[in-house]
Amino acid sequence: MLSSNFSCLVLLCSTLFVTVACNDPLPLEEPTSENPYVRNLEVNPDTIRFELSDGQKDTLLTISLQVDGYNFEVDSVPNYLVFSSDNEEAILTGSFPANFSPITQFSTSINIPTNTIDFDEYTVIVFPKRISENSSYTLATLPQIGVPVNAPEILFVDNPNQVVIPSGSNTTTVKFIAKVEDLDGQSNIDHVYLNFRNEDGSLLSATPFDLLDDGGSTSGDETAADSVYTRTFIIDSSNTPNNRTALYWAIDKAGLSSDTLTAPFNIISN
Repeated sequence: MLSSNFSCLVLLCSTLFVTVACNDPLPLEEPTSENPYVRNLEVNPDTIRFELSDGQKDTLLTISLQVDGYNFEVDSVPNYLVFSSDNEEAILTGSFPANFSPITQFSTSINIPTNTIDFDEYTVIVFPKRISENSSYTLATLPQIGVPVNAPEILFVDNPNQVVIPSGSNTTTVKFIAKVEDLDGQSNIDHVYLNFRNEDGSLLSATPFDLLDDGGSTSGDETAADSVYTRTFIIDSSNTPNNRTALYWAIDKAGLSSDTLTAPFNIISN
């Protein structure tokens, strides 16, 4: 039983996610330390990817863990916690089997219940049993890519209905945005596209334009990873008047497509 020390580690781990990348171990004690400590956690496989051929079903993930342990006595072994991105509390806890060498590798296998359609990320944390003596631990992340069953959905789009052609060397920056959601996980969105339909029904570009959610100055996106995808264009005096319709749609990594949303976009003379 890990008692209060276990709760302290869970709280510490929750704080850790804000400040440290999940694959980076915290600073550890030198090998000359008398206290037990761990390093070099390996998780196999390091990515779980379900394919369409796997279908939709409940299943168990079998994961192998291996970690280097130092200064562990015969009655002491490392412990592990497994967190899911959907849970603040650990979904699995346990201990490694005993291995009696002073400097050795501990190995075990764990089973994580899941469904093939779930998108998730697991964080595995390994630490010495007597954490009051040594707070060092190591961790690794394990992404799970499920079978997509939901097409992306465009929640709203926005662009100016019309833009006046500027005179001389003046320019006008025009922003096109789309708020996109994917119930299978935002990471499952592959592309958010924009194109324009001319008055005669033809498309302006043979290849659609990508909208990005990168918080980048080139795309004009304001905030990265907020599910708002953006593209900007420059209008100058070389543009000619026209009436077009902006077309927005999104595609996920399984090739499922959202509905196409439309909005008027007209360029008019000054």
